[in-house]
This record gives sequence, C-alpha cells and structure tokens, in this order.
Amino acid sequence: MALLKAAVIGLGDEVIVPSLTFAATANAVIYTGATPVFVDSEMDTWNIDPLKIREKITKQTKAIIPVHLYGQPTKMNEIKAIANKHQLFVIEDAAEAHGAEYNGQKVGKIGDVGIFSFFGNKIITTGEGGMLVTDDEQIYNKAKILRDHGMSPDKKYWHPHVGYNYRMTNMQAAIGCAQMERIDEILA
Repeated sequence: MALLKAAVIGLGDEVIVPSLTFAATANAVIYTGATPVFVDSEMDTWNIDPLKIREKITKQTKAIIPVHLYGQPTKMNEIKAIANKHQLFVIEDAAEAHGAEYNGQKVGKIGDVGIFSFFGNKIITTGEGGMLVTDDEQIYNKAKILRDHGMSPDKKYWHPHVGYNYRMTNMQAAIGCAQMERIDEILA
C-alpha cells in the first residue's frame, strides 16, 4: 500500500492484478482508494495472462501488478512491453519468488519496483515483513517516509505525510540478513 501511494496511485485509478493470487495484492490496491482490475491466468503457468491484460486497460489504468505465483516467473517481457506502450507502472509481486530468474534476470528487478515477502511460509523469513526494491530514487524515498509513520527524515517527529508502521524490528532484520547470507544454500 505504501508503495502504491508512493507511486501516487489512488482514488479513481485502476490497477491490473491477477485473479489468482493471495488477497494482499488486491487489498493493497483497495486501501489506496484505487480499483483492482482482475485478469485471468494462463492455463499452463497460473500466472497473469499478458494477452488478457490488454483487454482490461482503460484511461484510468495506472499500474500492473504481476505476481510470480509459487516462484514461477510471469512473462515480464510481454508485460513490460504493454506497460511501456500505455505508460503504466509495473510492480512485481515476487513474494514467493526469492532467487527466481526470468530470461537471466532476477525477478523483482525487472519491473519499476519489486516486492518480496518475509512471512513465515516464504523462502527467506523474518516471521513477518518484506522488502521493496527499486532503482527509482523518488519512489524509494517516498516509500521510506511512508513506512515510518510519514515522519520527515530531516526533522524527527515531524510528520508531513500520513504514514504507516511498516518498519521491521532489528531482531527480524538480523534473522533475515543471516538467511540472505545463505540464500544460495537455502534455494538449493
């Protein structure tokens, strides 16, 4: 949700999401006031069908959230081409895809932003929490502020934005970092 707000997605906007995924994907869209637009899955991968994405794009569409379901990468080249043509933001939901690759690239790094989950049933776990990855400095800085109650990074306890408490504890981070040092072994 903080990521969608950082990308300035909200009331009146539409975000394309797969019809087969965990509720959190659509919930994040709904929390912002935007509308999730569900797209059916491919029969062979169960991932969002890029051919059906085109049918759902309207003037209100602002983003696509492809989910790499069960660690199986979705067809990112096709999705990126659609997004580029229609100037849409791509948020890769790689919650279950730590270490997965698509055409030699790690998933989560192909779209504008990648998100990973560290929930207890994931490959890397801290019990709860997650990670956002992006090369977009503006999105990164805005998301960083929103995850810390909207607090200004320059003025302690000054809140120019309505934010959230999405910070990870030091204990959780230490557990996650220790697992990341062994990610190749864990993936094997």
